[in-house]
Amino acid sequence: MQKLFDEGLAHADAVVVVVSRHSVSKAWVREELDQGMVSRIERGTRLIPVRLDDVEVPAPLRHLVWHNAERSPEGIAKAAQEIADTLHGTPRKPSIGAVPTYAHASAQIPGLASADAFLLTLAIQAAIEAGHPQLLDWPAIEQKAQEAGLVGANLHESTTALAEQHYLDVRFVGERVNRASLTSYGYSAGIQAVMPDVDEGRRRVIALLVNDPPTGDRIMHDLADHANLPLLVVRELLDDLQLRGLLSYSLTMGDHTRLHSVSPTLRRQI
Repeated sequence: MQKLFDEGLAHADAVVVVVSRHSVSKAWVREELDQGMVSRIERGTRLIPVRLDDVEVPAPLRHLVWHNAERSPEGIAKAAQEIADTLHGTPRKPSIGAVPTYAHASAQIPGLASADAFLLTLAIQAAIEAGHPQLLDWPAIEQKAQEAGLVGANLHESTTALAEQHYLDVRFVGERVNRASLTSYGYSAGIQAVMPDVDEGRRRVIALLVNDPPTGDRIMHDLADHANLPLLVVRELLDDLQLRGLLSYSLTMGDHTRLHSVSPTLRRQI
């Protein structure tokens, strides 16, 4: 065994660690694994885990991509081919085709992959058209996504990712979207990508609130008209200012809105 470590692992370009129900608890496997990890750090040795029997992968290997192998001639042959492809740099995926349209059209939104960012911008645009973030026309959003090349499993994955990260509030029936709404977090994260000049628009609304507060029961619509902004942007701004205690307004059925008070400190937001 010592000869294996001295003449084998110490000079190996790659180490294949097979984890099975029989080997996972063996002390010598742990020693081999530890030596392999040291070599990987010090010499750049390739460390390739192979998992049998669906056992739990040891913690030091979990951040690596491992190969699953079945206990059959076919399964072993498949795993061996995958390892050979990995060692020789042979691509195992089909050649990459043309970059889909959504990848070119995607805005850069921190923390989001291009497909997710593209889908979020479509949701924001739909909310702008509707004037509110609730109950988006998801079939229309999906159609636009599909026309741009975001289809099938990739579309479902992006929808799920946005829901799990709270950019969207989505209700699924199986894998089908039953209803979807844009969250305030999703709006804040992506509105700059859809409307690069949105900050200037917000300042115009705040100036109107401070200098000439609107009256009546349609203040949201009046502010949108005077500031030349989508109703959604004004709605989200009023909600944010109210949450921060800088104004008080009420919204009733039919989008009737009344302004009750404006804090003197709101002027500092201009």
